[in-house]
Amino acid sequence: MKVALTRSQMFNLVGYRPHSIQRVGLGATPDGQLTGITHEAVGQTSRHEEFTERIVDPTKSAYQCANLNTRYQLVPLDLSTPAWTRGPGEASGSFALESAMDELAVALRLDPLALRLKNFAATDPVGDKPWSSNQLRACYERGAERFGWNKRPAEPALPGRASGWWAGA
Repeated sequence: MKVALTRSQMFNLVGYRPHSIQRVGLGATPDGQLTGITHEAVGQTSRHEEFTERIVDPTKSAYQCANLNTRYQLVPLDLSTPAWTRGPGEASGSFALESAMDELAVALRLDPLALRLKNFAATDPVGDKPWSSNQLRACYERGAERFGWNKRPAEPALPGRASGWWAGA
């Protein structure tokens, strides 16, 4: 047996991802060493039932950085209670952080992957404890090798002339 929901049913029957407003600030030396990370998020919930997400939690352990500030504020509204949609709240928080890292790499004229490797957290920054497992560095290297990272253009792609769509590089 297979159950399939229409797009309308998906959002009306099983919930929706709550709206969030996120601000990410990064400080770094000219060679890309992170000196500070700030990640603030405001999320919505309903007045009758609290729904929280872990939006800023990935930021706490994503990179080695001595100065870290995260804040998550929840705003109760007269709306139905949100739910996890296509993944937990870490997804939208990670997207915000990684987008900021890409922008930092462009501003510093550094390779985005090299920037991430330079700030790789060999131990969990929260409590400085060893990871039970951590294959992220190997994943970076294997991914870069498999899709030819070193052969890509160094500059970010520009919008397509005909379509007006942004194209990733």
